[in-house]
Amino acid sequence: MKRLCLLVILLGMLIWGVVFCANGGEKYKPGLKLESFDGGFFSIDKPKGWNIATAGACAGFAFLIRDPSEPLRQVFYFGEVGPVYLSDQQKQIDYQYMSMGGYPCSWIDMPVVNPLTPGNFLAQFHRIARTQIAQNFMPQCPRLENLQVISKVPQPSPISSGSTQLVRALFTQGGNLGEGLFLVTVAPVLPFTGGPGGGLAYGFSITGITAPKREFRNIENILVKSVASYSISQSYVQNCMAQQNQAYQGILKAGKTLSETSDIIMRGWENRNKVDDVLSEKRSDAILGRERLYDPNTGDVYEFENGFYDKYQLDQNKYEMNDLQPLPGDNHDLWTKAPLDGYKHLR
Repeated sequence: MKRLCLLVILLGMLIWGVVFCANGGEKYKPGLKLESFDGGFFSIDKPKGWNIATAGACAGFAFLIRDPSEPLRQVFYFGEVGPVYLSDQQKQIDYQYMSMGGYPCSWIDMPVVNPLTPGNFLAQFHRIARTQIAQNFMPQCPRLENLQVISKVPQPSPISSGSTQLVRALFTQGGNLGEGLFLVTVAPVLPFTGGPGGGLAYGFSITGITAPKREFRNIENILVKSVASYSISQSYVQNCMAQQNQAYQGILKAGKTLSETSDIIMRGWENRNKVDDVLSEKRSDAILGRERLYDPNTGDVYEFENGFYDKYQLDQNKYEMNDLQPLPGDNHDLWTKAPLDGYKHLR
């Protein structure tokens, strides 16, 4: 009996070790499962155990679904975000107007997005999230710090004056690296007039799915399924459309169901360029201060702190693994292989 128990334990350890190594030395995370959530006028299938926060109404409705154990795992939708400034000049005009005793501009701490593009708007999202407007609206608003765009693909816009892109990007949060896909629409709402209160724009129908960099490709499909399941009751949409002007009705229609959005995100991921995969890995190394080397004899990829290779070359013959080399710049297979901890494996 003791032998049997020992055998079971050893077998379990072996299986765990295989899974551990297959995931590049990272802790194995079981597949996510979705569960139905009824929000009254809306419903969505969210990952089981994840928290959901909502804010706003009608075209300004927003939700954020996040894993409490790992904030980088999240699904979110914001009907509208803003306003943001179209120019530094307009922001200075508003400052001067307020300093002379004019009415306060509640959006004065919003950033300038110039030129107004979905990618630039997303790159300023961390500044938007820190403003009083954003914190009053949703304190849990995603902080997409140090965001770097990997790719951006134009998409049809739900409003005539808008510009829409599917953006793939890296970002940091709490010192950890995340990757995400975002569908973003931007549009100007007030032109520059030379006076206060003009030169403003909004982001619309902002949908995002994110996860830690190393696991994004493994759970992207389940996050897209969550987005696709979202729907709002017809009566709620009709009531909102009766209250809001025509410019916002396209946003309401787009937000009634996110199935088309999920299709765009899924197609964008499936049809992504392999060059972007390599670029994403290189950017992540630059952000984290790391570099990768590989053993041409085994094909194994190892991760080290940036600058290790220069020191290694000075006396590489003292190592049993004396033929480590930088990854070829365009080798997709090597760049997308989960790297091992170089310091633990170096012999």
